[in-house]
Amino acid sequence: MNVPKDDRTGRRRLGPGRRWRARLGVVTSIAILLSGLLTPSAAHAGDWVPCPASITEWRRLGGSLGVTRWEGYRFTLFSATPQFLVSDGRQLDNNTDQPVEYTISSSVSSTFTVSVTVGVTANVGSFLTTNVSRNIVMQRQTSLGVTLSTTVPPRTRLIAEYGVEGYNVSYGVEAWRTTFVGDNPPPPDSGWSCEEWGYYPQNTVAPTHLETWRLRTA
Repeated sequence: MNVPKDDRTGRRRLGPGRRWRARLGVVTSIAILLSGLLTPSAAHAGDWVPCPASITEWRRLGGSLGVTRWEGYRFTLFSATPQFLVSDGRQLDNNTDQPVEYTISSSVSSTFTVSVTVGVTANVGSFLTTNVSRNIVMQRQTSLGVTLSTTVPPRTRLIAEYGVEGYNVSYGVEAWRTTFVGDNPPPPDSGWSCEEWGYYPQNTVAPTHLETWRLRTA
């Protein structure tokens, strides 16, 4: 049983004229509040539309009498830029006219974590590995004592940095709510109605399991 938004028990009935003015005021307020948050592709909160087939996770909110309330999440990827996440570094100076051999090791361990700043239980890790890189992990701690031997050319400053390959990711999370009979959410492409409940732009670094040294001159 799908519960329309305008059929909520306990709501005080208004006369036709007052009802029209009240609805106009609510719509105007919602438009002002969401105008700085929603992107043009996001549906306006409060509209009942067919549940998006691209929802990747449903969370049970509760229910009674065989009717369950659900919140579902879907993602939109905006950009994913490769980024080297530095944990430790060394500056190697060769002020002589001859090549110089250096051996260094990492002495600092850093932890890089995918951050989620909205209160949803959406499966961010699966979204990132599917749409950005299969090498992405939700958390990565760099190793200690990893050794590097290198030759610095004459009259050269070499920067040696240790860290993990990663990405700077920008994406959006949409939350949708609905009710459905039984213990399972509505199946994809069922035509069942959902209401958009929130839209949350996100930005995070996403580490991978690829850990290495990088060399550059300065």
